Amino acid sequence: MSGRPLSPGVVARIEELWTRYPHKRAALIPALHLVQADQDGWLSAEALRATAELFDLPDQEVRGVVGFYEMFHTEPVGRHVVRLCKTLPCKLRGADALIARIAERYGVGRGETTADGRFTFECFECLGHCSTGPMMLVDEERHENLTVGDVDRVLDGLE
Repeated sequence: MSGRPLSPGVVARIEELWTRYPHKRAALIPALHLVQADQDGWLSAEALRATAELFDLPDQEVRGVVGFYEMFHTEPVGRHVVRLCKTLPCKLRGADALIARIAERYGVGRGETTADGRFTFECFECLGHCSTGPMMLVDEERHENLTVGDVDRVLDGLE
């Protein structure tokens, strides 16, 4: 699977983003989110080069940003991305059991996609909801205070 060039619509949205920031480069992270959404949830080498060119930045600078943040993908992902927080507050409230349940349910480990391409399972360092953990993002929808039964209900709704 390879990427595609940036669509004219995404370029226009990025150019509009630039008007909200004091410097063009400051809009790089929101622009990468737009590009990733337009590229089926991942950033191909071609999309990264095109984004770097649009921003007048070296490819390596854009790759460095993408490599630093866990929310960017440089490989194809499933139609649904299931992210579970694995940090201590969520662990203390049962995240390990949820991680095991998701892995068992889909037959995948952390960072893997199901054979049918429907689900990608990831564990995040922190999703910022320590007081309401364990916390999971399914695509971009938050689910908090989860039990194993809650996880099954949420995921049943996707199938």
